[in-house]
Amino acid sequence: MKILKAKKICAGRLLTLYNKTVQHDDGTVWEREVVSYGGDAAAIVAEYNGNIILVSQFRPAVDEELLEIPAGRIEKDELPEEAAIRELEEEVGIIPQNIKKIAEFYSSPGFVDEKMYLFYADQFIQGSVHLDAGEDLSVKLLPVSEVDDYLSTNKIRDAKTYLGLLYWKVMKGNE
Repeated sequence: MKILKAKKICAGRLLTLYNKTVQHDDGTVWEREVVSYGGDAAAIVAEYNGNIILVSQFRPAVDEELLEIPAGRIEKDELPEEAAIRELEEEVGIIPQNIKKIAEFYSSPGFVDEKMYLFYADQFIQGSVHLDAGEDLSVKLLPVSEVDDYLSTNKIRDAKTYLGLLYWKVMKGNE
């Protein structure tokens, strides 16, 4: 397969929508609308005093309040692990002292080019919360004893968080 043409349909502050013309290996040609996020994101599973740190925030795209691991966009000239550290401090007020990359994946490759980097940490020092303009969230501590319940009862509906908690379960099961 190959992309024959990409036409910009519209551009916003953070996203650009393209119409891409793609040729399949059999010669057929089709069009797809694709969102360019204009960068990647980082997220972190933070295990803190017997809890997993989650943030609760309203997501207008799905018109719901979701529980998520701390995450955010990787800024220009920033490494993914630096973004994960920054986001955890900005949203929660703690700074991880040991950070381990556990995965990288495309968040929804059927229509968007965003790559997500997923990290884990369990040692922290105190930092300070400083939310981005317009960011409204609250910190929730999920006791590790309740992770299975949250996964099995659909209390976690965010893919990066679901994947991060599954990783945590496998990691803890192998210790």
